[in-house]
Amino acid sequence: MHKLYNIMIEGIKERAALDFLSKVIRKSPYKGKVFLAGGAVRDELMGRNPKDIDLVVSLPDGGIKFSKWIAKKYNLGTVVVYPKFGTAKFNLKGVTHNGQDLSDLDIEAVMTRKEQYHDGDRKPDVSVGTLKQDVERRDFTVNSLLKDLTTGEIIDLTGQGASDIKKGVVRTPLDPDVIFAEDPLRMLRAIRFTVKYGWDLPMFMIKSIKRNARKINNISNERIRDEVDKMIVTKRPKQAMRLLKITGLLQYIMPEVQALVGVKQGKYHDKDVWNHSLDVLEKVPATLTKRMGALLHDVGKKATQQIVDDDVHFYTHEKVGAELAAAILKRLKYPGDMIKKITTSIEHHMRLKRSGDNGEEISDKALRKVKRTIGDHLEDLLDIMDADNKSHSGASTQDNQIAGIRMRLKDLDKDMPADVKLPISGADLIKMGMKPGPDFKKVLDKIQDAVDANPKLSRQQGLDIAKREIK
Repeated sequence: MHKLYNIMIEGIKERAALDFLSKVIRKSPYKGKVFLAGGAVRDELMGRNPKDIDLVVSLPDGGIKFSKWIAKKYNLGTVVVYPKFGTAKFNLKGVTHNGQDLSDLDIEAVMTRKEQYHDGDRKPDVSVGTLKQDVERRDFTVNSLLKDLTTGEIIDLTGQGASDIKKGVVRTPLDPDVIFAEDPLRMLRAIRFTVKYGWDLPMFMIKSIKRNARKINNISNERIRDEVDKMIVTKRPKQAMRLLKITGLLQYIMPEVQALVGVKQGKYHDKDVWNHSLDVLEKVPATLTKRMGALLHDVGKKATQQIVDDDVHFYTHEKVGAELAAAILKRLKYPGDMIKKITTSIEHHMRLKRSGDNGEEISDKALRKVKRTIGDHLEDLLDIMDADNKSHSGASTQDNQIAGIRMRLKDLDKDMPADVKLPISGADLIKMGMKPGPDFKKVLDKIQDAVDANPKLSRQQGLDIAKREIK
């Protein structure tokens, strides 16, 4: 219900804000000078709700001047100014329009500008430019459209923006080599737009990305991470990864994943590790930790591949893979809790392989231990296991294994409290004459093992086990 409600109200405030701005501008000194730019115009033509509101003002320092003017006229508070880039940001604090409180909306405004980049520097020299020069500096034609907030007219100065939206084409307003050199992150954005909307990335764009791929090294890992995150949670994560490989970007972003291409597998597979990983990636639900865990679940196979008895094996690949994944994710600046969640799934994704086609060949005790040790990461792990199983070949898919495991876990939950505690503690062991040290853990592990077998283990039974172990 909350999700449906959010969909229904999405964009209402932004549309109210645009109506407010249009009415203000028509009666102001800025009439005919202020334009909505970028994604919001694209979204309007696509029938989508607008999100970020970015304005272009066709005057020298127009963005700053307009922002200060409207903030003063409507008492909107402080305007944040970035004078080097001719940009300003204001908030519609206290404004109510069409029944909508717009106080939480930030508006960015910039003068029409042209930019000059220098090698290795993402921050350009900025000067005032024409509307045409302004749209030509943008990343793609579909983002180069303008809407005159005075008249409501859509303006397509490249002559390609509207038609590229209709045809579903991702291309740059100018030579892609120039656009990508200015900001190499645009190469990743091109792939993201392609897979997000199911559009076409023309061959001349792919060739340009190939020529410029190494320049992605000039981009911060955080910005790269954010683009990869967005593309792998779309409906087409497999296509995204293939485009990263084809364009040469993957070898700079995740060389460990690139290394999986062509790594042959054993009798349970009919695809190499790379293509198998992409199948698993596409089969898991579209949450970031599940998708990333799926992508990296077999990343340890290249390092552990060996031939034994004429078959390919990858002994301990899950542990090696968890270590490699942690290194990749740390390099890309993922937060620690996310790294833990992803690597837990990778390290344990082989744990239930021998539990049978329907999950019937694993004991209740072992299942309780899995639930206890994996904790909050269990759902991610089960989804990745299920996708992994279903991406094997022939009779080895075990399509029903994880569904069976889930049913058994549900049944076990009825008899197992959410937080099963040991019936005795370290204080009890001290009373029994033990000194704190390594043997403490050995005794408590024995009691934990007994609790996994019988969650209703009594205190006296725990004490009896401890006495036996101490002897």
